[in-house]
Amino acid sequence: MSRFDRVVIFLDIDGVLLPVPRFTFGGGELSKQSVLILQQIVKGCGGREKVSIILSSTWRNFPDQVRRLNQFIEKTTGTEVPAVAGGIPNGTPKKTVVTYYPDDPSEQRLVRDRVDEVKRWIHTHMQDYPEAIGGRWFAIDDMQLDVDERMRGHFLKTETETGLTEGDVARALDVIASLPTAEVAAKNAAAAMVDPVLKDEEIDILESRCRELSMTVSQLQESLRQSQDEVHALQQQRHEWERERKELTRRLDDVSYRLAVYDFAKKNDVLRAALAALETKKGKERQELEKRIKVLVELLRHKKTLEKAARKQRKKLNDINGKEGSK
Repeated sequence: MSRFDRVVIFLDIDGVLLPVPRFTFGGGELSKQSVLILQQIVKGCGGREKVSIILSSTWRNFPDQVRRLNQFIEKTTGTEVPAVAGGIPNGTPKKTVVTYYPDDPSEQRLVRDRVDEVKRWIHTHMQDYPEAIGGRWFAIDDMQLDVDERMRGHFLKTETETGLTEGDVARALDVIASLPTAEVAAKNAAAAMVDPVLKDEEIDILESRCRELSMTVSQLQESLRQSQDEVHALQQQRHEWERERKELTRRLDDVSYRLAVYDFAKKNDVLRAALAALETKKGKERQELEKRIKVLVELLRHKKTLEKAARKQRKKLNDINGKEGSK
C-alpha cells in the first residue's frame, strides 16, 4: 500500500471528542457519540489502515490521558479507529507573524501557535509521513484555525459545547475529497524534499535553535559562576563562624576554669597554697606550676561531679526504700 493513500488527522480533544458546556473550563467525560462520528470520518479516509492520528490537544502532554483516550476509542469502535500515533511539538523555534485577531492577542497566540506546531510537525516528519507534506492532512479543532490561511482546505471546525456531531460528517467528507490525490501528494512530497525554501527554513530554524542553546549555555555558565561565588562566600562565612565559635568556647572554658579555681581554693588548702606560690614564680617554673594547678582543678571538678552523681543515686535509693517501708 502506498504511503500517499494515507491521511494524517491532527486531532484536538476538548471541544471535539469531549464536549465542554458553556461557562465551564474543560474536564468531563469523552463522548461516545463524538467518537463514533470520528469513526465515520476515519472510514471516509479509507479506514484505519490509511489514517494516522496525531494529537494537537494538550492531552498529548499527559500519558495517562492519552492511554485513557485510546482505551475509550477501542472500547467504543473496536478496531475501526487507530490509536493515537503521537503529538505535535510544544512550541516552535520561530513564531509566524500573523494579522488576524488584532484585538484579541490571547486568541491570536493560541491559533498561531497551534498552526505553527502542526506545520512544524509536518516539516519534521517528511520521511515517516510523506503523505502529510504531500498535502493529505487535515485538523479537527474547536478553535477557528482557518483564519490562518495555512489551514485553508485542511480544517474541520467543531462546536465546543457539542464536539463532533452527525452534521460534521458531510463537511469532513468534503475536506477529505478536496485533499490531493495519492499521485499528486507523491509529486508534492518529492518536490518538498528538495524545496530550497523548506531547506532554508530548516537551516534558519536550526540556526535559531543553536543561538537559543548558546544563550542558554551562557546563562547556565553565568548562573554556575554566581552559584560558585555564593558557595565560596558561604564557605568563608562558615569558617568565620567556626573561628568565632572556637574563640567563644575558649573564653567560656576560661571563665568556667577561673570560677572553679576560685570556688575550690576556698576549701582546698593544697590549691590555695599552690596559687599563693604561683605569684612568686616566673618563666618555666610558673608554666609548670600552672599546668599542675590545672590538673588539680580538673581532678577536683571530676570529684565534684562524681559526688553529685553519688548523692543523686543515694537519694533515689532512699526514696525507693522509703516507699517499700511504707507498704
